[in-house]
Order: sequence, then C-alpha cells, then structure tokens
Amino acid sequence: MDPAKKEKTIHLSNGKDLLPLIERLLNKRGITGEENIKTFLEPKLENLPSPFLMKDMEVAVLLIEETIKNKHNILIWGDYDVDGTTATALLILFFRLLGVEAKYHIPNRLKDGYGIQKTGLERISKSLECDKTLIITVDNGISANEAINFAKDCGYKIIVTDHHQAPEEEVVADAVINPSQKVCEFGDTTLAGVGIAFYLAMATRSHLSKVGYFDGELNPPNLKDLLDLVAVGTVADMVPLKKLNRILVRGGMEVLARNGNSGLKALCNACNLDSRKIRSEDISFQLAPKINGAGRLGCADNAVLLFISKDKKESKRIAAALVTNNEKRRSINIKDFINAKDEVIASGVTDKYSVIVSGDYHIGVAGIVASNLVEKYKKPSIVLCDFGDGTLKGSARSVPGIDLYVALDECKGVLNGFGGHKMAGGMSLEKKMLSEFRHLFELSIKKQSVGLSIEDSELFDEDIKISQLFEAEVLRQLHLLEPFGQGNPQPIFRDTMSEFVELAPLGKDKKHLRFSFNNGHRTIKGVGFGLGEMLTDCRTKNEKEIFYTPSLNFFRGRRSWQVRVTNVIIGDE
Repeated sequence: MDPAKKEKTIHLSNGKDLLPLIERLLNKRGITGEENIKTFLEPKLENLPSPFLMKDMEVAVLLIEETIKNKHNILIWGDYDVDGTTATALLILFFRLLGVEAKYHIPNRLKDGYGIQKTGLERISKSLECDKTLIITVDNGISANEAINFAKDCGYKIIVTDHHQAPEEEVVADAVINPSQKVCEFGDTTLAGVGIAFYLAMATRSHLSKVGYFDGELNPPNLKDLLDLVAVGTVADMVPLKKLNRILVRGGMEVLARNGNSGLKALCNACNLDSRKIRSEDISFQLAPKINGAGRLGCADNAVLLFISKDKKESKRIAAALVTNNEKRRSINIKDFINAKDEVIASGVTDKYSVIVSGDYHIGVAGIVASNLVEKYKKPSIVLCDFGDGTLKGSARSVPGIDLYVALDECKGVLNGFGGHKMAGGMSLEKKMLSEFRHLFELSIKKQSVGLSIEDSELFDEDIKISQLFEAEVLRQLHLLEPFGQGNPQPIFRDTMSEFVELAPLGKDKKHLRFSFNNGHRTIKGVGFGLGEMLTDCRTKNEKEIFYTPSLNFFRGRRSWQVRVTNVIIGDE
C-alpha cells in the first residue's frame, strides 16, 4: 500500500490525517484506538502525575525548605554515568534558580567505585560541617546502608533519590524517593534517576510556592527548561520509553530544539549534530558515549561542568575535551573486546546460557564490553575486572526476557555487593568465589531461559520500498514516533526491490558502507555501519533483502534524511 494515500481515520492536531502506515506501526506496538494513539503521538506535560504520590516526597521537600531557610549546605551526590551526571546538573541548576548554590560530588569510577561510599564521605566531611549539610543522592543510594549509616552518625541529613531495584533491607535515610520501594503509590517504576531528580524539583517548587518562597522578587522556575537534561539521561539509561518517560523525553527534545542547555548544544555542535532536530539515536550513539567517556576513564566532573557552565567558550572547550577523551575510551574498548572474545572462544559458550569473562579488563569499559558480548552471543554477559588484590568488580548486561537483578540476587551469597535492574547491573566478589559465582549465575539464567525464545532472524515492521518511505509527509509522521528506545524500538523496514546506485567502503578501516538509491526523481544517500565485509556481495548479487530505517544527517549546516541500512540478506542465485 502506498503510504502517501491517506485514509481519513485519525486527525492530528496540525490538521493532517494519520497515515495508515503509521497507524499499523502503532498497532504492532499495542497502541490502538484514536485516544491512545493521539496520547502517544502528542504527549503532554500536563498529564504527568503528582510528585507527592511518591513515598517520602513530603518529608524530602520539608527537609529542603528547612535547609534553605537555615542557609545550610546542600550536597548533591551523583553518579558517573549519563543518568547520574545529568541528574546532578539538573538539581544544581534548579537550586541556582532558587538562589541557592549547591555543591556536588561525583565519585571517581576507578578509585571510589559506584555510589555514596564511607571513604568518600570521610574526605568530604573535612570540608563541610556535617550537622549543617543536607546530602541528596541522585541515581544511587538505595543499597548503600553502610555509607548512609555512617553519614547519619556524622550528623548529615540524607535524601536518597534512586531508581534502581530496592533491596529487602530498607536504607535508613531521612527520606527515600524511589518508586520501586515498598508502599510507594506512584505506580510507575520505569523512571531513570534524572526523572526522579526532576520529580523532586517539581515537588520542591510546588511546596515552596505554597509557603510563600516566591512572594518576593524571585519567580518560580520554569522546570520545562531543565527537561533536555532529563531527555538525555533517560534515553542514555535505556529505561522503557513509554508513558511518563515518553512525556519527559519528548518535552526535553522540544526544549533542546529551541533554546536548551548551552552545554548540551555545545556537545551537539562538537558531534556535528543539529540540536534543532535531535533524535533518540543521536543521544544513544553520539552524545551519551561522549558524556559517559569522562566517567569511564576516571573523572566525570567535566560532564557536570559542561551542563552547569554559564560560559559558552568554556562549554565549547569542555565539549571538545569530551570528544577527545571518548576516542581514548574507544581504543581501550576495542582492545578489551578482542581479549574478551578470545577468552570466550577458549572457554566455549555453545552449551552455556550466559557469558562471563574475568581478567585484566578496564573497569571503565566493562559495561560496554558486556554489551558487545551480548550483541555477539545473544546471551546475558558479565565482564569482571581483576584489581590484583583478590577482588573482582564488574558489569553485566542482559537480553530481553532475562532479569539480571533476579539472577544476581540469587547469587548474593557469594557476592560482596551488587545492584542494578533488569537489563544492567554491577557486582563485586572475592576472586576465590568466581567458580561458584559462575555456577550459580548460569543456573539462574538457565532457569529464566526456559520457554524463552530469542530470535536470530532479521525482524522488520513493514515491507516498503525506500522510494515510497522517503516522502516528506511519511518521514514527518514517522518522526512523531520518537523517542525510540526500550519499549518503543526504532522501526525497521524491508525493501526487496531497490538496487544500490552507488556503493563504496567507508571509514579508515573500511568496516562500513556508503551507498545511494534512486527514488525516481532524486538520489537518496545512505550508510551501513559494520557492513563493510558485504561490499562484494552487494555489488554482484541480484537478490537482496535490504533492512533499513530512516535517519537524519547533519552536514555543513544542512539537515537531510538518509537511509541507515541495518542488514542486507543475500538470496540464493
């Protein structure tokens, strides 16, 4: 069916009729009926539920009000990933809008490890009056009982904001804001850490308005201006992009498109991205790696500084440094992935349900290497780093249908600690417990894998020629499906009729392909990442199935749609 032929079914707010192609794509995602489709395509911030539905939110805002009133210190204790740094920056900027200059601390991934730690608190306490400081954790803290008990003994007030799975043992902070904890009536447990931080800001503004904080010269801050940070942190953390997350991310993309965070705009420029038309894949594959790169090699402070900087020149300098730093991270990543594959080949995985490698791996890229292993072997994977002191620390990544947190919880008897959620996690253990951990983890994954089918074949949403899809109105309405990610995957299309007009290797190592197609009246350019080895077959074989998705390219100030080919299957001649 020609997608340009519109059936008068659902009317969009701009007066256009929804194309049948778009409606079919939505129906395949379980979104049916005019009201549900309109809500999905045109999410509104006014539909966000009240922040006070979250357990302990009332307590938290009263603590913040008291701290501001007494002019005590506020310390934001963040995390070194994108979710943690955007959440940290969001609260710093929010408190600035309240006339309060909050301090922040981001642990060093290589020296301190994840989250709020006793050793870090001991260092911080030397420069702060403990009994006059409120610590607010973002994207961490829900499992940090030892550190928080120590902080309470020192005299700190503690608000924990986190989105990771809450353990059985409740953390003893003054307030704990996490929708996954017991007796929380919020109802949505999918928010990222930056989403929880935004909800704390929402509640604080609401409470301060009621008590007359803004009755003088200070105006209530427009929190929508902070949503671009929420969008980046949420997409990067790979949480489901449905319901609340979809509302927040779409709102954030609109902010960035207009006049968003100057640091984010500087990073977009450094990555050759057009911030006026940012897409979720731009965040996932361009912005997030650069932001994460700072923390992966040790210090994530540069990422926070980028987001909170008031100076455009400084933002430009930091953005360029993040891009350079990420190149170093990539070289380490490549080396460690090669070593991991060698280890897997040596141990064999054909009769196993999971992949675990252990050795001299860089802790900063362990999560990425684990993701690489998942992509290659289609199995939950763990990369453990040997610190040379008898301990191992690592990162895990999963496949759809396998809950990593459940698996790690079933191994907790041999672990020093662990945390995370369904798709990602971290753990530490004694090296002498590695064999038993392998056994327990494999048993848990095997148990969860019963009846689970992971398709190896290429899946696609619709059969449609590239020339038919690349029409202006079709592409515009496809863009309404953004943001893509967990729970709302990028649609993949199949074309069995189009031929490559131009075909050439791309990149220094020729691992990618550059090509073009002819849609009858103009040339459509495209790229195929990781498809370089298919160059000869694509040139010589006639029967081809081209799997693709539309992608926006930004070059020399101009935006254009291009074909991103995800795979080419060559038929028998």
